[in-house]
Amino acid sequence: MSASPLAAAHAAPLAGPARHHRGGHRTGVTLAPSRAARSVARAASPLDDVRAGDLISLDFGEDEDAKETRRLIAREWLLEVTETTETPASVRGICRGRAFVLDGTSMRLTPAPEPSQPDLASEPWVRRAYPEWHALLNRLEVDGRYPAPTATAIAAALPNGGVVARGGVTKITSYDELKARVAAEPGFWRDGTPPRAPPMTVHDHATLNAGEILATLRGHRGVVMCQLWAGWEDADDDARADVHVVQPVDAPFVTRALRDAAVDALTGERTIGIRCVPIAGMDPAKGLTALVHASKSPFAERAEHLASFGAQAALVAGSPYYQLLVGRILGYETRNIEAHVAEKGGVLTAAIVAEVAKDLAALVPGDAPPTTPWRDAFAPSFDDLVADDEDAAVRVFESAVVGDEEGGKRGGKRGGKRRGKRKGGRSTASSVADAEAMFGRRGR
Repeated sequence: MSASPLAAAHAAPLAGPARHHRGGHRTGVTLAPSRAARSVARAASPLDDVRAGDLISLDFGEDEDAKETRRLIAREWLLEVTETTETPASVRGICRGRAFVLDGTSMRLTPAPEPSQPDLASEPWVRRAYPEWHALLNRLEVDGRYPAPTATAIAAALPNGGVVARGGVTKITSYDELKARVAAEPGFWRDGTPPRAPPMTVHDHATLNAGEILATLRGHRGVVMCQLWAGWEDADDDARADVHVVQPVDAPFVTRALRDAAVDALTGERTIGIRCVPIAGMDPAKGLTALVHASKSPFAERAEHLASFGAQAALVAGSPYYQLLVGRILGYETRNIEAHVAEKGGVLTAAIVAEVAKDLAALVPGDAPPTTPWRDAFAPSFDDLVADDEDAAVRVFESAVVGDEEGGKRGGKRGGKRRGKRKGGRSTASSVADAEAMFGRRGR
């Protein structure tokens, strides 16, 4: 294969092409820019019905044909609401990884002050549960690669001067609503893409990875992958790449779901395990993926096997063997895996199917096949434990015990082995050529 894994990367789920839209995945509630006054004292704002935890879409009046060259995650301006105020009416939230304030009177989106901008590298939950990501974030910050650019620079690229004009504000969903849908109808986030499925909507794509993480935290999946850093995006030919490269982790609710996974992995019964995996044989700055998985067998062993060959969430497996192997580990339905392999021009022979079955069985000899759901409820979330108490948040993660942690070593219930020591010894991919064989081309 001639293309390198970096030039051939794409921010789409591994072994999962574009998904179809299913009913019930959008609320369709539109908040009109102007409404009748609710009281004499104060006129109603278009933001009156917006709450913290909502995901809203902002319509700046940009023509659809201007969006065609952009990746799905960058086609719309989506605000993950973190705070609301009544007087004056406004909302604060995260858009493309940076903090903004939407004024309810002018309907203008402006950057939040720089000191209050998100700083993942300083978060205790990142340092404790995702140490490799924490180290990488510090490096990227020094190099000016992430977070970048400033919120002010992003705001300069807003259509119509940042004024929500044409369609106003549309509520897409909320974090709680997404959790409820995942719990009730997990198939969309669990089964993979059915054959001949129509493309999913931008909004479905925006919350896809967060929903997949939540499906794992709820017990409907045993293993999920999340791209923490896609180094190849720096060279993306997107029309707005010179303004802001949107990383997969900047998608709505992803960092919130990763934080809830961290709470689960660091506190209580620690039923969730987390691994951070670079592309085999490469610097994490080229690519880094989080594997979030049930700590029980055989899910933990299967996640460890993914780590052994440097699997990446945003690099599509390049051979039928790895497409089937990864799809099986991620819990996709067989027919959907077969459809994906066929779409990529491959064939699943009887020999390949037998080899994958043998390799999976060898991970936990004599163990029963994995079954889901492996639990019947979400564990307490970050918000459940700390609410708005920032000091409590620090205490949760600073005092949490991670297995038999001592001097930075990790073990116990989160995998049984020190991070970086992978079962089976040497990685399956020992060179760039090997990585190219496993993770090949990207598609839009």
